[in-house]
Amino acid sequence: MSKENDDEFEVYRDEPMEKLLRLHLTRLIAYAESTEPTLQREVAEKLANEAVKPERQVQIVDLGGLRLLIPLTKSRDKEVQRLAAHALANLSVNTQNQVRMAEEGSIDVLVDMLDCDSVHVQRQASKALANVGVNVDNKAKIATAGGIRPLVKLAKSSYVGVAVEAIAALANLAVNDHNELEIVKVGGLAPIIEAAGAANMDLQAQAARALRNLSVHQINQDQIRNLGGVKILQSLAASENNRISQQATRALLNLGIS
Repeated sequence: MSKENDDEFEVYRDEPMEKLLRLHLTRLIAYAESTEPTLQREVAEKLANEAVKPERQVQIVDLGGLRLLIPLTKSRDKEVQRLAAHALANLSVNTQNQVRMAEEGSIDVLVDMLDCDSVHVQRQASKALANVGVNVDNKAKIATAGGIRPLVKLAKSSYVGVAVEAIAALANLAVNDHNELEIVKVGGLAPIIEAAGAANMDLQAQAARALRNLSVHQINQDQIRNLGGVKILQSLAASENNRISQQATRALLNLGIS
C-alpha cells in the first residue's frame, strides 16, 4: 500500500466505525489485505475498540466486520494479529455472533492462530474459541477444525493468561460426548489437573470447571483417579471461592465422591 493510500486513510481515521463499515467496507477490506502494517493496525484497532461495546457487536458483524477481520488474522505483523483476535474475542461474547462467526469462517482462522508464536495472539484466539464454543453446534465444529490438540498444548503454557483461556475453551468443548473423550484421549487431563493444583485462582476455577465436564464418562473418571485428580478436587472443594468449590464438588459427585 503506497503513501498515497496511507494519506487517503487519514480522511477516514476520525470517522465512527459504523459509518466506515457502512460506506467504505470495500476500501477497508483493501487496507486489511494490504501489506502495510500501519494501515492494518488502524483498521484492527478500530474494530477491537468498537467490539468491546455490547451495542456495537451485532452491528459490526451485520455490516461486514468479519470480512475485515479474517484477512487481518493472517497479517505478518503480530500486533495486527493480536488486535484482530482481540476483536473476534469481543465479538464472540454475543450469542448471535457465535453462530455468524462459525458460518463465515472464523473458527478455522482462530484455530490457525493457536499455533502463533506470540502468547498474546494465543491468548486472544483461545478466548475467542472459548466464547464461540459456548454454542452447542460450534463445539463439534471446533473439534472438526482441529482445535482440540492445540488447545491442549496451550493448556500447558507457562504463560498463565494463555493456559487460563485454553482450559476455559476445553471446558466448554467438553460439554459434548465426543469432545469429552477426545480431550482426554489426546492428553488433556494431565495439564488440566496440574492447573487445578496451581496457586492461581483463575487457573483453579477453569480447571475445576473443565474437570467437572470431563468427569461424566466412566473412562475419564478412571483416568482422573489415576492421575491424582481426586485429592486435588477435594482440596478445591474446600476453597473459600464459591465458584471453585462448587465446580470441584460437582466433579467429585460425578466421580461418586461426596
